[in-house]
Amino acid sequence: MNAFVRRGMAGEQLDETELAEDARAQISTEVWEMVKQANLQGDLERLRLELPAATWPLNEHFQSYMQAIRVVGYLNENTFVFSPGAYTEKGCVYTADGHGWLSFSQYTFAGCSPDGTDYALAGPETIRVIRQPDRLLEGQELAVYRWEDIQSRIQQAMPRIESLADCEHPERTLEGLIPFNEGKSVLIFSNYGIYLVEEDQVSLLHPDLAEIEEYELEDTQIDMGHAAVSRDGRWIAYGSQVSNHMLLDRERSKTYSLYPESSYPHHAVFTADSMNVWFNACHFYNGATIQVKLETVDGNERNEDWPVMDENARVYAAVEINSGMVLGDAYGYLYCVNGDGQEVWRHFVGSTIYSLIVSPDQSKLAVGTFGGMLHILDLHSGKMDEYGIGTGTLRELERYVLWRGEEPVRW
Repeated sequence: MNAFVRRGMAGEQLDETELAEDARAQISTEVWEMVKQANLQGDLERLRLELPAATWPLNEHFQSYMQAIRVVGYLNENTFVFSPGAYTEKGCVYTADGHGWLSFSQYTFAGCSPDGTDYALAGPETIRVIRQPDRLLEGQELAVYRWEDIQSRIQQAMPRIESLADCEHPERTLEGLIPFNEGKSVLIFSNYGIYLVEEDQVSLLHPDLAEIEEYELEDTQIDMGHAAVSRDGRWIAYGSQVSNHMLLDRERSKTYSLYPESSYPHHAVFTADSMNVWFNACHFYNGATIQVKLETVDGNERNEDWPVMDENARVYAAVEINSGMVLGDAYGYLYCVNGDGQEVWRHFVGSTIYSLIVSPDQSKLAVGTFGGMLHILDLHSGKMDEYGIGTGTLRELERYVLWRGEEPVRW
């Protein structure tokens, strides 16, 4: 398989009939029972040795159980936070390490600050911002925002427009939460728009209120909404299917609109030094990613010559590591791309990438997928798994399976 991948990367026109037929789906039900039994017996080492983990063979029989998995952040080198993805009716937040996991049903969604220090924990009544929480999600409480207050302020600003203020369960509409500015600010994005919450004020960033009024729109609903905050808190990047790439400079209170390289804006991520933002736009399952140097954007927003860092991937998630930016694409591949737009490595995880985080020491990459899988990858491994597909040396240490109606299991 890896030889086949490399031939395609070299530009060869490939015939997939060359690949042997995958017959693993025929035993997928039996394998899944073995996975659950191994968890009950604590025999995970033998399980992973005898049944290497995979997603693709399970699709045929278990597609209806699969859901997006959102990895939120690392609490320390070994403990991370995760949850089911957006639009989950019975959301739950988890913490996990090598010994297992804990569940927190009082929270339905979680988000992390750009520097990985502060966590926003959303429940039916409030959003709590906690600094450096422990495995029990307890720590210094920086702020508490009540949904009642948030919705009231939105309602006052636009009483005739259907918005997040009209949702009976706003926490169930969330697609992202980003606390920043010492907990004094929280960026909320959902299918009902992108909002900036700052103590006693709530501002709708997207869709633009002036455009709503101009086109006489009835609500704030958006598709493919996304947002990011720079580590220094100065910049907010955001957009949706119907917008350009949008960039807010909070220092100058100025918003820029940048034309996408592909059809529909889909993702944004800042570099850790707050010097650049990478914008991805998609077209079906493919896309293109540009890099915008923030110091040159003023007066230059109509420049269509921003460097293209990748011209293949529809990006759902991205995170920066020492060797470059890791892009997670719709086909289930991770691509590491350096600052010059050169591919460093690629690695296949098996299902559309939904979320990515890296451990504080940059040794582990946590990957959440739409297949209900959470992969923990070793970035410092000298050799790939025997059954791995890719061009690098990444090794999967373990994975969690979090399916609808099932208890989480490790594989």
